[in-house]
Amino acid sequence: MKALKLVTCCLLTAIILIFPQFPVKARAATLYARADARDVYFCKDKNSTALFAIPYTYCVEIISTDGDWYYVKYGDSNNVYEPLYGYCKSENLTPLDEPPENKFLFYTVPLTFRTDSYGSSLPVSNELTVNAAFYGTYYSGGFAYSYVRYNGNYYYTAGANDDYPLNKIPVAEVDGPSPGNPENPQSSPSEKVIIAAVIAVIAGAVLVVIYYTSRRSKYFRPDR
Repeated sequence: MKALKLVTCCLLTAIILIFPQFPVKARAATLYARADARDVYFCKDKNSTALFAIPYTYCVEIISTDGDWYYVKYGDSNNVYEPLYGYCKSENLTPLDEPPENKFLFYTVPLTFRTDSYGSSLPVSNELTVNAAFYGTYYSGGFAYSYVRYNGNYYYTAGANDDYPLNKIPVAEVDGPSPGNPENPQSSPSEKVIIAAVIAVIAGAVLVVIYYTSRRSKYFRPDR
């Protein structure tokens, strides 16, 4: 029995040493999807007009799936932003196992408020320009607008403001996985055959040991 236990331990050890090179990657609890086009529009609901396009190469957080729509969250809470919840078409949204460092765009643009001076002779300023949180671009009638937030309110201001910095898309996603890339290990057919052969040899050795161990126990008499 000691020999059987020893061989079983050796078999388990061999399997453990062979298979770590083919890890199974756990899926993150939160799933993000990257906008891989400039026309991934965010809508408050599926029947409403789009508010803006998700900034190119940035992400939405997928909360649920509804047919070809994703119910998503865009943005985080901070001094100038607050998250928005709504719907995006799944087309041109690429789900990611690991989101980029900057999941949402943090970018401010100028927003100008104008007032009437009422013909006053006093040096009254009739313009006030502030920095507003940029959410995305919206096109209407051939003109570009930016959807922004300032002081808890949302506005459209003229201009696309789409010269924001882009996230880098990993080379592996652009050119396809590299066969020799250790970050994307793939088991080739030949490797699978080798692994199967090694396990078969080990299993055969276990059976042989079990067979001879059982024969020895059958003919061995401790009183002789």
